[in-house]
Amino acid sequence: MKTQNLMNLAKATTLSLGLFFASCSNESFDEVPDQTGETPNLIEKFFLGESIEVEDVGKGIYRHGDILFSSEQLTDESINFDKKPIPGEVDAKLGLEGGVRKWPNNTIIYVLDNSLTSNQRQVTESSMQEWRTKTNIRFKERTNENYYVTIRNSGRDCNCASASLGVQGTRGTINMGIRTGTGVMIHEIGHTLGYLHEQNRSDRDQFVNIFPENIQDGALSQFRKSNNSINPGAFDVASIMIYSSFTFSKNGQPVMLEKDGSRIPFRSRLSALDISGTNQLYPTGDGGGDGGGNTDICEGVDEWVSGRQYNVGDKVTYQGSLYERDFTRWNRIGECETTTPPPADICDGVSPYSRSRSYAPGDKVTYQGYLFELQNNFRWLNSGRCGS
Repeated sequence: MKTQNLMNLAKATTLSLGLFFASCSNESFDEVPDQTGETPNLIEKFFLGESIEVEDVGKGIYRHGDILFSSEQLTDESINFDKKPIPGEVDAKLGLEGGVRKWPNNTIIYVLDNSLTSNQRQVTESSMQEWRTKTNIRFKERTNENYYVTIRNSGRDCNCASASLGVQGTRGTINMGIRTGTGVMIHEIGHTLGYLHEQNRSDRDQFVNIFPENIQDGALSQFRKSNNSINPGAFDVASIMIYSSFTFSKNGQPVMLEKDGSRIPFRSRLSALDISGTNQLYPTGDGGGDGGGNTDICEGVDEWVSGRQYNVGDKVTYQGSLYERDFTRWNRIGECETTTPPPADICDGVSPYSRSRSYAPGDKVTYQGYLFELQNNFRWLNSGRCGS
């Protein structure tokens, strides 16, 4: 996969792929750091409180390898990442930054750009089919939704791609190379779902050995560990989100091997843990009840407990409302003892959040498909999902 930057990330949620030297697959990952031969101008930002080097590619987008961050996901200084947030609240000093958002209703809304070739369209459909048939993920071509990912042709003659991390409003993008194959595209959809690279997990040394002496100059940070992994489930050496043994190799020698010395091949399909982890993060059903007409959406859902560790996709009740755990926050689903959503879109007439504005308690904004209201304690309260 084409990588142009460095990354200090976490995983159970991550991946950039690499050259495949020992596998039965016919697909290989182009490993050209920069087609222009120029060294990217890297700057330091912070993601989930940890340092990361990124390239500013304009319009509020920053690239790190094959991952595209929005400006709202990064900070200029290290801010403590709250792994156990209170349902519905977001620290106002973050300016709604630092977040990774899952797709509402398990559905990726997408637009196919006119620049795509017929082969790129076929690869896109095949890759979506891998996710669609094996997980709870669904895909819908955009009609009037206010959040979506645009899939376009980057024009680069490579089996490479890059993708936005999670839902990023109307700016989400998957950039495909001319020769992008299904393995790479399946991987990029993983990033769009919110997954990072697997080898950045804090516990990765229990499962793989890293060989820094074989890693390309400037790429060592791609293999650094993070304490703030947000990927689901256990470490998975078979994940679609892990590097191959030769990704970023500078001398043809492996940069990463399993503990028993086995090579990690280029992956072209979802692993069993990819599937179970995705279904954990994106469970079936959108409410707590069984969907019956007289069922309280909070029925059978436990109350939130302070200090307890929750996983993405978990649901709790809190102060009379149902919440679902996202990667970095809780999203309010609705009020308990309510069987139907409000008749009107709660976001109608509310302006999008702007980092350049000052807000006072009581102010409301929309952000990434949700309504937020600033509380007296200067924390943003997630007041519910916007209508489509």
